[in-house]
Amino acid sequence: MLKEIFYVPFYSKTRDMLIMKSIDVIKSGKRVVYVLPSREAMFDVRDKFITYNGGITDTDIFGFEDLEKQICGDFIKDYTLISSYEIREILRNILHKICDNSYYEKVKGKAGFVKSVLSFIKVIKRKMINPNELKSIADSIDRPTFKDKLKNLAYFYESYEEYKIKRKLIDVDDISIKAVELFQNTNYFNNVGLIIVDGFINIDYVNMKLIGEMAKSNRYDIYINIPFKNEFNESFIRNGIIKDLCELGFNVNNDIYEMIEVNHDVKKVATYIYSGETVLNGEDLSIKIMNSPSIEHEVRETARLIKRKIVFDKINPDRIAVFIKNIDDYRTQIIDIFDEMNIPVKINRGIKLSTMPITNDIYNLISYKLNHDYESFVNIMTSKFLVPYEISKRSREIIDLLSGIDRDKDNFEDEFVTAMKDDKSLNATFEFLKRYVDVFINFREVPYKDTKEFVESVLKVIDLLEIDFNIKALFDMGIIRSSDFISNVKALETIKQILNKELEIKKQYGEPSIDDIENFQNDILDMLSNFDVSIRNLDFEGVRIISPDLARGQMYDVVFILGVNEGVLPSTKSINPIFDLSDEEYLEKHGIYMLSRKWEFEREKVRFNACIASALKEVYVSYRTTDEDGCNMIKSPFIDDLQNLFDEKSKERLIAPIVYMKDRFAFECDAASKDEALLFMIDSKWNKRQGDANTIYSNILENDLYLTKSYSYINFSASIEKKRRANCEVDNHMGIISKDANLKELSDIHLSASSLNSYVVCPFKFFIETLLNLHVSDEFIESKKSIGSLYHEVLMKYYKDNLDLYDVNEDRLGEIIDESFEKITGIENDIIFDKIKQEFYNVVFQLVKDDISNRLYYYNKTGAELIPSIFEKKFEMKDHYGGNIFHGKIDRIDLERNIDGKFTGKYVIYDYKSGGIDGIRQCIEGLDFQLPTYYMAVENILKEEFNIEYPKCLGLLYYSIEKVKRNGIVLALYKKDLFKGNSGPRDVVGENNFNVIIDWIEKKGIENIDKIKTGIFNLPDECPFENSSFNCAYKSICRYDKYAMERGENSVV
Repeated sequence: MLKEIFYVPFYSKTRDMLIMKSIDVIKSGKRVVYVLPSREAMFDVRDKFITYNGGITDTDIFGFEDLEKQICGDFIKDYTLISSYEIREILRNILHKICDNSYYEKVKGKAGFVKSVLSFIKVIKRKMINPNELKSIADSIDRPTFKDKLKNLAYFYESYEEYKIKRKLIDVDDISIKAVELFQNTNYFNNVGLIIVDGFINIDYVNMKLIGEMAKSNRYDIYINIPFKNEFNESFIRNGIIKDLCELGFNVNNDIYEMIEVNHDVKKVATYIYSGETVLNGEDLSIKIMNSPSIEHEVRETARLIKRKIVFDKINPDRIAVFIKNIDDYRTQIIDIFDEMNIPVKINRGIKLSTMPITNDIYNLISYKLNHDYESFVNIMTSKFLVPYEISKRSREIIDLLSGIDRDKDNFEDEFVTAMKDDKSLNATFEFLKRYVDVFINFREVPYKDTKEFVESVLKVIDLLEIDFNIKALFDMGIIRSSDFISNVKALETIKQILNKELEIKKQYGEPSIDDIENFQNDILDMLSNFDVSIRNLDFEGVRIISPDLARGQMYDVVFILGVNEGVLPSTKSINPIFDLSDEEYLEKHGIYMLSRKWEFEREKVRFNACIASALKEVYVSYRTTDEDGCNMIKSPFIDDLQNLFDEKSKERLIAPIVYMKDRFAFECDAASKDEALLFMIDSKWNKRQGDANTIYSNILENDLYLTKSYSYINFSASIEKKRRANCEVDNHMGIISKDANLKELSDIHLSASSLNSYVVCPFKFFIETLLNLHVSDEFIESKKSIGSLYHEVLMKYYKDNLDLYDVNEDRLGEIIDESFEKITGIENDIIFDKIKQEFYNVVFQLVKDDISNRLYYYNKTGAELIPSIFEKKFEMKDHYGGNIFHGKIDRIDLERNIDGKFTGKYVIYDYKSGGIDGIRQCIEGLDFQLPTYYMAVENILKEEFNIEYPKCLGLLYYSIEKVKRNGIVLALYKKDLFKGNSGPRDVVGENNFNVIIDWIEKKGIENIDKIKTGIFNLPDECPFENSSFNCAYKSICRYDKYAMERGENSVV
């Protein structure tokens, strides 16, 4: 069988060639395994498969980590996988015990040292060097200090491994090592005809060993694609990945392959960079080098150029990539500026938890208890989240009082209480204020003997302060927006989860009595810094914001590389401060690469080259001249490598002059085209983003009659549109039903969670289908509904009166499906009919099997059983949603039964969905009312019909039948009982917040019901079908206009 390396120049079409080979293998009845280094590269390969083959079948496209899990599936089940936070706690505990009288005794408790040891062990493990082998390497060293270092590290490593073995724990690196050991026993590669490893510039030792195991087989071909060849920068790849592969028996394929069509200048840059040769000359080259004095200016200039590409050059935003090494530094500016310019962008829109005011307030609580400091107390007393609004609205008076007391006294709180009592303006709220001061003083004074007790006291005071109700009150009073309400509730829940996680880690892996508070604070800060609060889902379309490490062979029309500065790209700082340069060089002789300065620099060179080679038409490279504190920044040496390719005349045109801070907002009128000028003037007038645009462009208007008329026409049209949006008398065409029409039907609408969901997606579509009772038949949709109904029917019949709780009763399931399929008509071909029935059986079988596994897991974790008990339960509800009558049908309710066979009151609600499913985020954002509505109904059903006095919900879950996946609203306390490992919803809810969120969702539902009953059926701000692969059946009669929506100021949605 073939084992070939395709080490080819940039822009070779080897990836396309390999995908075509894959398709041939699939057509022969074999499977393909396609391994890639990044999600972006995976998307690229999936798109190519769909383009060439019409879909993806019999192909696994993933990274080494997923491949290893496939091989080690049975092994992983017997162990607990620990996170980096848990590893850190284990190591800290080990180091504290064994570091006495060692080289590292003085730093054993430092957070940075623990992190460095963890990093070292990870590198060593991925080199498959065990502790004894590391000791042997240490013994061979003739430098006493370095020898002592390494022997100590070997001892730490050995202790860590022994700790894990005793407790049946594994880390992610254990899975990689085990995959090599278990390779010969796996049946995963049965019927595999081709393995492709594509887009790697280096492969670590353990993964290379796995490739070596795969290479021993004669059952399949293996191709390694390395499309990064630059003859002026080959040493890193030739002496690394290629050398290792050749030692495994691979051959380098030197054939010349078809090249991608690419701009001549861009190709020359990607080919000749690092050559030192001058290869480019001319005035209109497709390479530009820019500079900026700040991140904001850099992002704004980039956005302006991208806007031109989209509007005038008609380039799809998906075909534009922005490479940034430190994306977190740029995230806020990118989101704000790209949104301002209406540029779609694919970027994580989460807010860093550590930057949110509510996080700072809770951290002030921690600081106050630890340090008893005046500043923290002031921040606590004036926080709008920690104290009720009745107190925080008096923050000015509180600050004035606090400023008059002696902050250095131990009892400054008592002085503050005395000052409050004497202040007449606070007489009415004195007792209320004093109660909260007492809460904080009591919190500070409660003793703790270790960090475990400290965390418990913080969690207790957070619950005592009822912060979630304070947030809801702020929203109800209009002080914060709905988006702020959602983000702060999520932030509060995340902070509590982090504290609980830290508490759980301390209990399970730590020695709380020996912990010091400095480490605790560092751990909490680290966790807070690593969490984002998601406000909206990641956009799937738009300009790509990518790390340079993810430039792995995918192509874009236009590429921007930002922040190309010394110390950023390349980043030459040593990854592990335990070692100096001479240590790193010695370790390299033994094949241990500690991601050293030299090694990392060479890898960064390839990455930068790959970023440039991702462009087909144009490349823009930008560096900053100053950082955000105003200090000078040095451009990267890669900029010099790039400039060396141009002759002197070209440099004058292609390298932008230095932009100083005072000039960062300048807009050059003579650089704008007429179209740009027109867009700028209209945008200025109607969105008020700029100053007097008419004055700026008056000379253009005076000299161009066509532009003047266009500007006049657009202004006139916009003013008419504004009147339509602002005036109820002329607003009927946008979907508002006049009260004079007296549509009696509005009061008789059949309300349900589904109807509310339909309304919030598109009020106009709801109006057509519900009030006018018009429906357009769509065979595809009707077919999906029919299959969905059949799934529900079969599952209800199977579970009802089924005694096989923990085994799939295949005979019973087959009989039910046979009976249900007897009703199906219209399929005359028996072979097709049997195939459809078999596929249906397979889908339901997998769901039932998964459900049994989940309920068995719950039993093993809790000792109680979740019994499917109530099915297709219809209900009519009157005591929620403002007294409006609600109807619905609940697919399934599982009730918990204890060891005595009695129902405990705990339950889980399931709603079956055929395909994709949403989670809590859509509920909180007021886009999905189904699960919360079912919860409201079930509470009454269990009390009234099943005599369960105190029902307790564990979770409200959608169950995807075809994807065999669950998602929805889960209480944090029960997630670990309902879901294995790290599976399940990422966002969970605390018990205290659960009812707050349900009340919030109900309130949003009442708002929408009021709109329905007052005849408000506006077109949505964003059409749900505009960027969808599905067409709206009512498009021909809909008056949706994206730009009208954006201009409207008084629209009702």
